[in-house]
Amino acid sequence: MAELILPRSDTAGATDVGAAEFIDLMLTEWYDEPQRAMFLNGLADVDARSRELFAKDFVDCVSLQQADLLTALGEEMTEASRIRDQVAHGRGAAQAAPRSFYAMLRRLTLTAYYTSEAGATEELHFEIVPGHYDGSAEAGISKAPESQ
Repeated sequence: MAELILPRSDTAGATDVGAAEFIDLMLTEWYDEPQRAMFLNGLADVDARSRELFAKDFVDCVSLQQADLLTALGEEMTEASRIRDQVAHGRGAAQAAPRSFYAMLRRLTLTAYYTSEAGATEELHFEIVPGHYDGSAEAGISKAPESQ
Protein backbone atom coordinates (compact mmCIF):
# COMPACT_ATOMS: atom_id res chain seq x y z
CA MET A 1 0.00 0.00 0.00
CA ALA A 2 2.86 2.36 0.78
CA GLU A 3 4.25 1.89 -2.72
CA LEU A 4 0.88 2.92 -4.18
CA ILE A 5 1.03 6.10 -2.09
CA LEU A 6 4.64 6.89 -3.09
CA PRO A 7 5.55 4.85 -6.18
CA ARG A 8 9.01 4.69 -7.70
CA SER A 9 9.56 7.24 -10.46
CA ASP A 10 12.80 9.00 -11.32
CA THR A 11 13.33 8.95 -7.54
CA ALA A 12 13.04 6.13 -5.02
CA GLY A 13 9.63 4.84 -3.99
CA ALA A 14 8.29 3.83 -0.59
CA THR A 15 9.49 0.24 -1.03
CA ASP A 16 12.99 1.40 -1.96
CA VAL A 17 13.40 3.30 1.32
CA GLY A 18 12.00 0.53 3.53
CA ALA A 19 8.66 2.15 4.35
CA ALA A 20 7.04 -1.19 5.26
CA GLU A 21 9.82 -1.97 7.72
CA PHE A 22 9.56 1.55 9.18
CA ILE A 23 5.79 1.19 9.62
CA ASP A 24 6.25 -2.19 11.27
CA LEU A 25 8.87 -0.75 13.63
CA MET A 26 6.68 2.22 14.55
CA LEU A 27 3.67 -0.02 15.23
CA THR A 28 5.74 -2.41 17.31
CA GLU A 29 7.94 -0.01 19.25
CA TRP A 30 6.18 3.35 19.32
CA TYR A 31 2.39 3.10 19.09
CA ASP A 32 0.25 1.95 21.99
CA GLU A 33 -2.14 -0.99 21.84
CA PRO A 34 -5.29 0.97 20.78
CA GLN A 35 -3.37 2.59 17.90
CA ARG A 36 -1.92 -0.76 16.83
CA ALA A 37 -5.38 -2.33 16.98
CA MET A 38 -6.85 0.50 14.89
CA PHE A 39 -4.16 0.02 12.25
CA LEU A 40 -4.47 -3.77 12.15
CA ASN A 41 -8.28 -3.53 12.02
CA GLY A 42 -7.88 -1.10 9.12
CA LEU A 43 -5.70 -3.61 7.26
CA ALA A 44 -8.31 -6.32 7.88
CA ASP A 45 -11.03 -3.95 6.61
CA VAL A 46 -9.07 -3.34 3.39
CA ASP A 47 -8.85 -7.09 2.82
CA ALA A 48 -12.57 -7.50 3.59
CA ARG A 49 -13.46 -4.76 1.07
CA SER A 50 -11.14 -6.33 -1.47
CA ARG A 51 -12.72 -9.76 -1.05
CA GLU A 52 -16.19 -8.22 -1.35
CA LEU A 53 -15.36 -6.30 -4.52
CA PHE A 54 -12.83 -8.53 -6.23
CA ALA A 55 -13.11 -11.93 -4.47
CA LYS A 56 -9.44 -11.83 -3.38
CA ASP A 57 -7.18 -10.27 -0.76
CA PHE A 58 -5.70 -6.83 -1.41
CA VAL A 59 -2.21 -8.16 -2.15
CA ASP A 60 -3.62 -10.53 -4.78
CA CYS A 61 -5.44 -7.75 -6.67
CA VAL A 62 -4.03 -6.11 -9.77
CA SER A 63 -2.62 -2.61 -9.24
CA LEU A 64 -5.70 -0.90 -10.72
CA GLN A 65 -7.97 -2.68 -8.22
CA GLN A 66 -5.60 -1.78 -5.38
CA ALA A 67 -5.59 1.86 -6.50
CA ASP A 68 -9.41 1.87 -6.57
CA LEU A 69 -9.52 0.65 -2.98
CA LEU A 70 -7.02 3.25 -1.78
CA THR A 71 -8.85 5.99 -3.68
CA ALA A 72 -12.07 5.03 -1.89
CA LEU A 73 -10.26 5.11 1.47
CA GLY A 74 -8.83 8.54 0.64
CA GLU A 75 -12.24 9.89 -0.32
CA GLU A 76 -13.74 8.56 2.93
CA MET A 77 -10.92 10.15 4.93
CA THR A 78 -11.42 13.49 3.16
CA GLU A 79 -15.20 13.42 3.69
CA ALA A 80 -14.84 12.55 7.39
CA SER A 81 -12.36 15.39 7.81
CA ARG A 82 -14.69 17.82 6.04
CA ILE A 83 -17.59 16.85 8.31
CA ARG A 84 -15.41 17.19 11.43
CA ASP A 85 -14.30 20.64 10.26
CA GLN A 86 -17.91 21.75 9.73
CA VAL A 87 -18.94 20.48 13.15
CA ALA A 88 -15.92 22.14 14.77
CA HIS A 89 -16.60 25.40 12.94
CA GLY A 90 -20.21 25.37 14.14
CA ARG A 91 -19.05 24.94 17.72
CA GLY A 92 -16.15 27.34 17.31
CA ALA A 93 -13.66 24.72 18.44
CA ALA A 94 -10.85 23.03 16.53
CA GLN A 95 -10.94 19.26 16.22
CA ALA A 96 -8.00 16.90 16.38
CA ALA A 97 -6.68 15.34 13.20
CA PRO A 98 -8.74 12.44 11.88
CA ARG A 99 -7.94 9.13 13.47
CA SER A 100 -8.36 6.63 10.67
CA PHE A 101 -6.33 3.75 9.36
CA TYR A 102 -5.72 5.41 6.01
CA ALA A 103 -4.62 8.71 7.56
CA MET A 104 -2.23 6.78 9.79
CA LEU A 105 -0.89 4.76 6.84
CA ARG A 106 -0.30 7.89 4.77
CA ARG A 107 1.39 9.73 7.64
CA LEU A 108 3.69 6.78 8.37
CA THR A 109 4.52 6.31 4.68
CA LEU A 110 5.39 9.97 4.21
CA THR A 111 7.43 10.04 7.41
CA ALA A 112 9.34 6.92 6.35
CA TYR A 113 10.04 8.39 2.94
CA TYR A 114 11.06 11.92 3.87
CA THR A 115 13.23 10.86 6.80
CA SER A 116 15.10 8.35 4.63
CA GLU A 117 18.35 9.30 2.94
CA ALA A 118 16.79 9.09 -0.52
CA GLY A 119 13.73 11.16 0.41
CA ALA A 120 15.75 13.78 2.24
CA THR A 121 18.41 14.20 -0.43
CA GLU A 122 16.58 13.52 -3.70
CA GLU A 123 13.24 15.15 -2.90
CA LEU A 124 13.94 17.67 -0.14
CA HIS A 125 17.50 18.43 -1.31
CA PHE A 126 18.63 18.34 2.32
CA GLU A 127 22.32 19.03 2.83
CA ILE A 128 23.94 17.77 5.99
CA VAL A 129 26.77 20.29 5.76
CA PRO A 130 25.39 23.66 4.75
CA GLY A 131 27.39 26.32 2.96
CA HIS A 132 29.38 29.05 4.72
CA TYR A 133 27.49 31.21 7.22
CA ASP A 134 28.76 34.67 8.15
CA GLY A 135 26.78 35.66 11.22
CA SER A 136 28.03 39.23 11.31
CA ALA A 137 26.91 39.84 7.73
CA GLU A 138 23.44 38.49 8.53
CA ALA A 139 23.10 40.74 11.58
CA GLY A 140 24.13 43.82 9.62
CA ILE A 141 27.31 44.23 11.63
CA SER A 142 30.15 45.61 9.61
CA LYS A 143 33.72 44.74 10.32
CA ALA A 144 35.94 47.44 11.72
CA PRO A 145 38.05 49.18 9.09
CA GLU A 146 41.65 48.11 8.98
CA SER A 147 44.21 50.47 10.53
CA GLN A 148 46.46 52.26 8.15
